[in-house]
Amino acid sequence: MNDIEFGSCLYKLYHSAVKLEADAVGGNKNCEALTVNELNLIETIRRLSKGSDGPTISAIASEMNITRPSTTVAVNKLVAKEIVSKSECEKDGRSVRVKLTAKGEKAYSVHHSFQNTLAKDIRASFSEEEYKTVTASLAKLSKYLGERLGALEA
Repeated sequence: MNDIEFGSCLYKLYHSAVKLEADAVGGNKNCEALTVNELNLIETIRRLSKGSDGPTISAIASEMNITRPSTTVAVNKLVAKEIVSKSECEKDGRSVRVKLTAKGEKAYSVHHSFQNTLAKDIRASFSEEEYKTVTASLAKLSKYLGERLGALEA
């Protein structure tokens, strides 16, 4: 595989995964009005909420490598869909905390279940040695892309 084919493969992998999830969860009543990007936002909010009153817009933006204004717009769309709620931070009135609603928790469960099933199905198609190689390679690729993204933002 040459460099151009490798880049094309990365692009196809990402878009295939997005399409698979959109098709899989699109018919679910808990996710029918949500995009895959919104499901990823829900996942990030839930992950950052562990043991807290919910993450701030800034924390979500930082975690997802998107701007605060874009994060605010996306969160406001989820508020309108009754997936998340916002509240002022008690310590700093300028900050807003974001939490999943019961409806948001249901959407997260569907998203999480899809991702677990997909990962198990993919893993089953590899030998143990192949799986270790693939996961090590993906971790290395993720680290590289994260470092490149960090350098752009600096």
